[in-house]
Amino acid sequence: MEIINDGASIKIVNGTQSRDINKAQIKVVEVIKTNIIKIDIGEGALRNVFVPYAGVTNPVTASADELRAAINAMLPGGSSGGVGSATEAKQDAEITLLNTVNTSVLNLSNIISANSDKTFYEPSMIDDTGANIVYKGYAATSVLPNQPNWAIERIRIEAGIEVHTWADGDKAFDNVWNDREGLIYK
Repeated sequence: MEIINDGASIKIVNGTQSRDINKAQIKVVEVIKTNIIKIDIGEGALRNVFVPYAGVTNPVTASADELRAAINAMLPGGSSGGVGSATEAKQDAEITLLNTVNTSVLNLSNIISANSDKTFYEPSMIDDTGANIVYKGYAATSVLPNQPNWAIERIRIEAGIEVHTWADGDKAFDNVWNDREGLIYK
């Protein structure tokens, strides 16, 4: 009899007969009666598969316990215990990752809250007095034109084509509306 790691399944070959067991279905692999390996599937027609240790030629192991460990090593989670083998180290790593994600979400939430009344849908100010140039200023409703809390867009008309550029080359709320004509647009 052979027990073969076959990708997503474990193949048990007994002479000319073979049986595939999906690894995701395996609940527990244990030794019973000192020399029988019980593979608990927990459901379906097979529910449990019993393999006598003495009849297994592959993998070669020195005991039923070693065979159980070899089968567990074939399962997701590897030799550390097979299916569902949660360890304190794995849990600590997951907690660290979740804390990092939580911090990122809180930072994004704070940025959104701080800018919730700023919008790029409608400008707060529009200057359409220049020849072929329009300035649009975006800021919170309470920001004054002399405060450095504006995102300023410049629209130039060149041969009938609108060219949109932004003060400092970005949409950051860090410019003064009153300085719009002297700013560098990219």
